[in-house]
Amino acid sequence: MEKKRIYAIIAIIVAIVVIISAISVIFILPTKTTKAPTLNITVAPSTTFTSVGNQISITAFVTGGTPSYILFNFGDGTFGNASYSPSIGGYSIFHTYNSPGKYLITATTNYDGYTFNNYGNIPLVTITPSTISSSLASEITIPTLIINNQISYVNKTINLVGSYLQPPTASNWTIGYYIWNFGDGFKTVDPAIFNISSGIFLKDNITHSYSMPGIYSITLSIITFNSSKYTALTYNGNKNLTYYPLSDFSSIIASGQYENTTFVNTILILSSGAYANILKTSIPVSNPGLITVAEYVPGGPYSFDPDIDYEMVGFEVIANVYETLVAYNGSSVTSFVPIIAKYVPTMANGGISSNGLNYTFYIRSGLKFANGDPLTVWDVYTSYVRALLFMLGSPGTPGWILAQDLLPGGGWAPGAVSYQNITKAISYDNTTSSITFHLLKPDPAFLDYIADALFPTIDYNWLVAHGAGITFTPQGFNEYMNFSNEANYNNYVRWHTMGSGPYMISNFIMGQSVTLVPNPYFTPIPGVPGYDHKANNTIYIEWIKDPSTEYLILESGGADIYSTPGLSGLPANWYPEEAKLASQGKLSIYEFPSMTTLGFSFNYNINTTMMKGFGAQYHIPATYFQNLDVRRAFAYAFNYTDYINQIGGNSVYGANFSFHITGWIPYGMPGYLSPQQLKQAGIDVPYYNLTLAKQYLLESGMYNVSINIPVFVYAGDTVDYVAASMWAEAMNKIDPNIQMSPLYVTFSQWIGYQVPNANPMPIYVTTWIPDYPYPSDIVGAFYAEGGTYPLGAQLNAQTFNITNTSEAAAILLMNKYIQIGEEQVNETSSLHYYDLAEEIAVNYTFYVYGRQLNWFWFYSPYLQGVQFEENPVIGGGGATLFFYLSK
Repeated sequence: MEKKRIYAIIAIIVAIVVIISAISVIFILPTKTTKAPTLNITVAPSTTFTSVGNQISITAFVTGGTPSYILFNFGDGTFGNASYSPSIGGYSIFHTYNSPGKYLITATTNYDGYTFNNYGNIPLVTITPSTISSSLASEITIPTLIINNQISYVNKTINLVGSYLQPPTASNWTIGYYIWNFGDGFKTVDPAIFNISSGIFLKDNITHSYSMPGIYSITLSIITFNSSKYTALTYNGNKNLTYYPLSDFSSIIASGQYENTTFVNTILILSSGAYANILKTSIPVSNPGLITVAEYVPGGPYSFDPDIDYEMVGFEVIANVYETLVAYNGSSVTSFVPIIAKYVPTMANGGISSNGLNYTFYIRSGLKFANGDPLTVWDVYTSYVRALLFMLGSPGTPGWILAQDLLPGGGWAPGAVSYQNITKAISYDNTTSSITFHLLKPDPAFLDYIADALFPTIDYNWLVAHGAGITFTPQGFNEYMNFSNEANYNNYVRWHTMGSGPYMISNFIMGQSVTLVPNPYFTPIPGVPGYDHKANNTIYIEWIKDPSTEYLILESGGADIYSTPGLSGLPANWYPEEAKLASQGKLSIYEFPSMTTLGFSFNYNINTTMMKGFGAQYHIPATYFQNLDVRRAFAYAFNYTDYINQIGGNSVYGANFSFHITGWIPYGMPGYLSPQQLKQAGIDVPYYNLTLAKQYLLESGMYNVSINIPVFVYAGDTVDYVAASMWAEAMNKIDPNIQMSPLYVTFSQWIGYQVPNANPMPIYVTTWIPDYPYPSDIVGAFYAEGGTYPLGAQLNAQTFNITNTSEAAAILLMNKYIQIGEEQVNETSSLHYYDLAEEIAVNYTFYVYGRQLNWFWFYSPYLQGVQFEENPVIGGGGATLFFYLSK
């Protein structure tokens, strides 16, 4: 066993510079009649945000006199003396922090018989962990330490909360213990208590008081360990709560199968109420160089590789570190601005051919990647080639969006993804530094595809250096396609980036946090908002499993942005508390419409063997949901009104969080069909009716057939978790032989399970955030054979042809309508065929349709530029473009 490494990791509360402003000079008068000198001490660290092991300089500037020395207390239990330096004009010293945490830095000196300090102006430095391996990251958690005040008095009770970001993901590893060291000789160890039903470890609430004044370092350590040889006990007789007793602690440490991650928080304890004014008038002032983000996202991102990532958590990072040829103009979804391209092509400027089949982009000169490599047309060309080569990847990838205009059959036709077709679809010219896309059919939405942040330009030399180069031969293309499947991913490219955008990744802890810093080689684009200047903020994002932890961070002002990419902020039950903070001026709430939709998918060929891996009790015929009457029974047993108003919170909390939809084309998008329009067209539109539900189940021939299935829900999506429980009760009431229970999985796990013939999820929450605001994006993803969801659920004619030839024929007709719609030049005709496809899907109940979200964005009042985030495609999906923001 190798020697145990102890990694100290940062907590979620990242309030980087706290200027405690009230009294700029604190001095003690000795017994003398002469007038006391007036000294002002200001401490200025070279940075207030960095990683473990990075040296920073700290300078004290003094006015009113020149003391012989300054004694620095770095807040980590160490000190340092500095003498005056005329060249600097102050007292400078270097320091390196060896543990993550939030450190107060104080400076003290004696001058002319008096003691002076900077207690009225104390900087706070946050230290994050250095990057660690993915294997180690799977065994640890990152602690969060929330404190009610960083300045307190002797004998005053201090409330502390210990929590974590994500639990360990390695097999059999768990959170075992919270260890507190208060810095005054007192320590305590508390077992971590696990809530089985929520899948969350309870926070550790603790109090402490100090008997002597001083500066103390509070350390929270969390022990994670391999629990395979230990047995969890029931906590206080509650079978839903378990823990590992303190009697196991010594054995766990001796085993070596543990990790210890810590976070340090400095606290200043005053001797009496003499400094009361400091507390009464202290006002946190935001650090203009840092934006901190707390995201309620259990599990973190799926990838940072734009050609395989297809979810909003990774998308947010991709959108900030990479650049596309063109981008949406702020909140608009109808106008574009040139980014890598010199200008947006039009028919008027010759960039689009008169027949609408050729789009030519000329590459802006002088652009560079974050490693200093020049961006060339070859980088642009190879990036689009790679996206097309990955379009058939599993789990689903975004490449189909481009392929629908560039490859035969939208890329789904046998052999369509080939060397011949791809090199014919895209050409480039080194001489003119231009790239041309040769469409097979005109498409008014093609610029929307090019503006999608999932189709950026990647440094090709960087790809080659890390084993991801493309061999430009027919065989080379065929072999490269294998890397689009999860089992064959290039893991370096999956978790690293090399773009030319405003930001670059400086630090990443798998599933827990990421730090984005300004790209020093970013080239501003004059006249383009957001892109017209170099980024001047560091972005620190932490992904949090427990909503109550995120709320405590929100309440304490520990971050600038609070969000849930793919959903809308914290669960609805937290809204009254959020509104209360907003009424106190501590939080701003920005509401705007989105096109984000949620519902439930049926799996038409369930991998029942894999399903049993989640519980031996689970069983169901693999083709159960190929029966239309079964699907209708389930759809009519879902209470849509309670889903929106009670569980979703509209009526309970008096806010418009969402509304019910039928069909996947969202309200606000061309081609949207209301439930009333669908009914008028003779479509069967499900509504809550248990009598009809039972009737359909009887007609299906599956009444009294025993099933016991999990309903898979994203971890953290409490609305759909409760809705699944409600649904389960209704189905059991219809037929007691039907048992269902909601089961949380992380977002990345949910994506990974959607593999043809290897999908263990019988029913699972499904969501969509449009890639572009046109219905071809929707019908292609939900209804087209080989689309994102049909692929993993086996919604295709071949699957149904065995059990139901009439439904197989309907699926073929639905796909025919999609194909005809894609071929139409006239938008009205195109929308007509897309709507026909939607009508078939609704009529055959291929999905249970749920809700369309309104977006709630929670942020600190001093954050500027929020209006640019009101884009229903990007901001409406919960992703933030940080280069629009300032403080």
